[in-house]
Amino acid sequence: MTRSRYFFNSSIIRQNLRQHGWIGILYTLVLLFIFPLQILMNGYRFTEPMEIPDLFNIGIDIAPFLVAFPVGAGLFLFRYLQSKMPSDLWHSLPLRRSHLLASHTLSGLLLLLPPVWITAAVAAIIRPLDGIMYIYNAADVWEWCLTVSLLTLFLFVFTVFVGICTGQTILQGILIFILLVLPAALLQFIDLHLNRYLYGYPEWSGLQNILNNWAPLLRIMDLSVEPLTSVETWVYAILSAVFMALSFLLYRKRHGEKAGQALAFSYFNPLFKAGVMLCSMLLASLYFGTGRNQLGWIIGSVFIGGLVGYIVVEMILRKTWHILTRRLPLEFAVYSVLLGLLLYIPVSGLTGYEDRVPQVDKVTAVYAGGNYEFLTQDPPQGINGIKEPEEEILSTDPRYIEAVTALHHAIVTLRPDPGNAPSYDYTGNRQFTLVYKLESGRKLMRTYNVPAKGFEPELKAIMENADFKRVKYVLSMLDRNVDSFRLSNLDKAVSISDRQEVQELKEILKREVLNMSYEDQVSGQLERASIELVNKPDSTGYQRYYSYPWYPSYHELGTWLEQKGYANKVKATAKDVLSAVIFKDYNKDGMASALRGSIERRLNLARNEERSVTVKDKTLIDDILQHRQNVTGQDGRYVVKIEYKIGMTSYISIDEQDVTPELKALLP
Repeated sequence: MTRSRYFFNSSIIRQNLRQHGWIGILYTLVLLFIFPLQILMNGYRFTEPMEIPDLFNIGIDIAPFLVAFPVGAGLFLFRYLQSKMPSDLWHSLPLRRSHLLASHTLSGLLLLLPPVWITAAVAAIIRPLDGIMYIYNAADVWEWCLTVSLLTLFLFVFTVFVGICTGQTILQGILIFILLVLPAALLQFIDLHLNRYLYGYPEWSGLQNILNNWAPLLRIMDLSVEPLTSVETWVYAILSAVFMALSFLLYRKRHGEKAGQALAFSYFNPLFKAGVMLCSMLLASLYFGTGRNQLGWIIGSVFIGGLVGYIVVEMILRKTWHILTRRLPLEFAVYSVLLGLLLYIPVSGLTGYEDRVPQVDKVTAVYAGGNYEFLTQDPPQGINGIKEPEEEILSTDPRYIEAVTALHHAIVTLRPDPGNAPSYDYTGNRQFTLVYKLESGRKLMRTYNVPAKGFEPELKAIMENADFKRVKYVLSMLDRNVDSFRLSNLDKAVSISDRQEVQELKEILKREVLNMSYEDQVSGQLERASIELVNKPDSTGYQRYYSYPWYPSYHELGTWLEQKGYANKVKATAKDVLSAVIFKDYNKDGMASALRGSIERRLNLARNEERSVTVKDKTLIDDILQHRQNVTGQDGRYVVKIEYKIGMTSYISIDEQDVTPELKALLP
């Protein structure tokens, strides 16, 4: 009589531990193998111990096992819900459903949590032993134990919740993994949908940085890179409590005859149908519509995707392929119209997104350029990247804000289509990301491919502004603890480490960048050498690097390098060239695509037509190297194929006015 007052039944718990105890044993062995045992195996007597950022970086990745065991335990313990005979048997016992659920849940936690605690205890015990390669403290072990325990609890409780809502074990397992990824996947699909159909929608909207945080499965896979934050810890704890409470609530209302059905609650059917249809519509639209912006392809792909999704979900719910009924076409039409509107309205003109340009007096700061993502996001692990505080890359200059909004107004008015640019013109478009910080504190971001032709005044006003050049060329790197510079070109290199010369070079580089004209930035000039900046090591011993080009337009820099004797040590000269072949380039839309996309093939065509010549005169080769520029594919420019003695080949171009009479005399 006393035991009936308890919220669990000890007999059920003992039966579950006897029947499924192998899960706990195996989980314990796996955790011991991938964590404490790896600490012992990786220790060497004569190796210096090393500090690690967190214990998830030790040994084998825990993520696959951390997901598999809690989900597996939930599937095995609650399998009785998905089969009619076991369901009838368990529910015929003189126990309340809350007692059944509590007993099975406690059984699962007894199988899953003690292995985690045992593993953490072993890791703490071996920490002071000699020969341990890793340095960690008790707080690290506690953090590991708390994180793994919490995620184990969350995954198990979530599996229980999905099991109560479904009536088939296979469908339960599939839905668990789909739902653990769905938030990030759906956000990604929506982001791609908006990017494709909304003019100006940024290719990088910042959404990519948070996708993993929205998908528990992806977040768990990312533990070795970034441990859970305190906010995430509370979120998973709260979600575990919410799913547990919902499980108790729904289990009381679940009908026993729903065992074997796809969903245990019929009011979930519309949500299930709409979710599957929406995902299939987005997938079909993104797949079949890629590269085809015709209205027919777009509508057709969305319709087919919705139809396939609807048929699949109907077959799952009815457990048969005989799904055709009189109401089916009408129901499909209703779902299609509603979901079609859901996809269309955000990308239509009804929202005013494409024509929205903020008023100048409402903007407090602005950014314009093509490296916003590079400057604002954390670089991938192991990659030497730059991340600037937002206030460092936003400009508050009123003239600059006016120039950016003027360009924005011109773009939304004229709507330039990058597809109209000649397919052979490699420099006709420039990608601009415009970011506004508004008085309200919100941010407005747009990305456009802006053709140079027709937008010269607006681009000139922006690109000649000091704030634009300061951010685009990352001049902030020159204000940090610069240790030295390294000039390199081909197989030549020279270091500048004298403190006075380093300071002079820093100031000259700043002036050269800030004095660049619009024409200097768009002319396609090629660097004569790369100037690599080397920062002094920080407190962890890490050195940051960044490279600046030495452009021909940097006259003060060129003079300084000549005076110091560095220029001749890195400049390419005729002595470095094995051969140089020059021809006048023609690149028409009427050409075959293989010719338009290959400089080498156009060179072979010029050879066959006897329009090319091999330059042997050293003076002429030096002159070519002096005026070399990027190959743009524009008609009438001279292209030179240069083969260097070190085995490297490059294609460069020369403007008509830079070709000397002696060089023109060689050409047919």
